[in-house]
Amino acid sequence: MVVKILSSAATFNGIKYNFEKLATGRAELMRVANFGSLQGLDKVRVEDYRNYLLMLTERNTRIKQPQFHAVISTKGQKHTNEELTAIGEKWMAVMGYEKQPYLVFFHKDTDDNHIHIVSTRINRDGKKISSEYEHVRAVSTMNKIMGLDEDQQALKDIDSAKAYRFSTLAQFKLILEEKGYIFQDNNLVKFGKKLAKIDFDNLAFKEQNEARIRQLKAIFSKYSATLKTDDFAKYMGEKHGVKLVFHSKDGKPAYGYTIIDDAQKNVFKGSAIMPLKELLSGSIHEGTSNTALNQQISGASKQNFRSGSFQPKETNEPLPPVRISLAHDVDDEKVHGRRRKKKNTRGQSR
Repeated sequence: MVVKILSSAATFNGIKYNFEKLATGRAELMRVANFGSLQGLDKVRVEDYRNYLLMLTERNTRIKQPQFHAVISTKGQKHTNEELTAIGEKWMAVMGYEKQPYLVFFHKDTDDNHIHIVSTRINRDGKKISSEYEHVRAVSTMNKIMGLDEDQQALKDIDSAKAYRFSTLAQFKLILEEKGYIFQDNNLVKFGKKLAKIDFDNLAFKEQNEARIRQLKAIFSKYSATLKTDDFAKYMGEKHGVKLVFHSKDGKPAYGYTIIDDAQKNVFKGSAIMPLKELLSGSIHEGTSNTALNQQISGASKQNFRSGSFQPKETNEPLPPVRISLAHDVDDEKVHGRRRKKKNTRGQSR
């Protein structure tokens, strides 16, 4: 089961989006919860639901992006529309939205059954529902609902990391660090809690995948010289399932990088594919000086920056949002598509 909280929005466009799918037969309205007297009407218009949420939201005008919009997806048709809806209701209750007005829509036009849930972040007292560590809580809550606790998840992640082809202990650790874990001796730790022990002596180190190295060299040579660093990293992640993890110490410029090949379960030293100096040279820096790039690295993290988004490895750092593949659900691009323009929300509360 996969859960993702989509970006907040100033208006409740998630309602319009889901009702458009409903009108074309690609979605079902499964639940209408806590809309008060509105639920007693024979005919309720789309704008009635939207206006109800707007009315509630007006009790706290400081929150500029009040829409709460989440997606819960199962693998294939493993769970039915009613099962997903029941799971969604349990999840909303633990996330603090049990008494909030919300709508649950089941989408049936993709390879993976999934539901959309739309609500408001403002409660009836005018207070904002807590969004602290929201993405982390979303996943951990779902794991508990599905009977998978943190210790079990850690063991699953360890097994997943062991499936990669890595040649050093540092490379193995990096796979798990990218999932938000840190190491204390041979203990795997997240948010200060020891979750599992790893027998490092029995790790299976493997020879590098030479065929994949040749393939990645060709891809790097073709595209790295025509894209800026962050655009190239994004391209590699989205098109080839490859992460670039850059390494830096004491606020100094990056001294190296590692390639985590999620698509084919490999970890490579970056220089095995392309030297760092070559990767950071040429037209990829068009409009970005080396000095500016170094300042970005040092200002964001003394440890590393990943995939163009510079994030420190702190024990209390929220995990990156879980990515859901809705490639066959074309209209979902309207909600969280990459082409949507980002608004400047600096200084605003969500």
